[in-house]
Amino acid sequence: MKKEVSYNQVNTLNWKRQAHYDFFRSFEKPFWGVTTQLNCTKAFAYCKTYNVSFFCYYLYLSLRAVNEVQAFRYRIHDNNVLEYHEIGGSITVIRPDETFGFAYFDFYDEFERFQVELKKQINLEKQSRGLQTDANCRDVIHYSVLPYISFTQMEHALYGGQDNGIPKITFGKYLFQNDQILLPMSIHVHHALCDGVDVGKFVTTFQGYLEM
Repeated sequence: MKKEVSYNQVNTLNWKRQAHYDFFRSFEKPFWGVTTQLNCTKAFAYCKTYNVSFFCYYLYLSLRAVNEVQAFRYRIHDNNVLEYHEIGGSITVIRPDETFGFAYFDFYDEFERFQVELKKQINLEKQSRGLQTDANCRDVIHYSVLPYISFTQMEHALYGGQDNGIPKITFGKYLFQNDQILLPMSIHVHHALCDGVDVGKFVTTFQGYLEM
């Protein structure tokens, strides 16, 4: 069962980024994005040592970092800005017939529980057909994984234009380079809600967790 959703409505009239919000809301394509590589050498070694799924582990750490950056918890709904108290995720799931679906999952502080619940939702989605989406579910990050490609750039098919404020994070095929393991990651965010400094905070926080 999904966790209860809680949020606060932001008073945009007294918001420090009111002018930025109004400015970028008028853009035809208000999303912007970057692609980077994360050093996951220590995290990968940890997973090998303790027989932990590397995919589940880096997804958990990324969502942990997401919840620590306020801008990644902002969403737009009915011309209002909402700040969610906790963010979960949805992720693309490849089925045996090579179609895909979306698995929705919550964040849990304990990695063990997070991993169990994530695998449960993924297995359920693998057995389904078609596309089951929830347009009202805004307290998520839209995750994708391209395990076949170690990409250097990424673009998304977008809908909703000005009022789709959900960040999108995509991971690629990790690669071995000079005794290090690097994980490609792209991030796309709504500029009315999120700036470069916020993306920088997320990447720095996430990288820090990968190196613990």
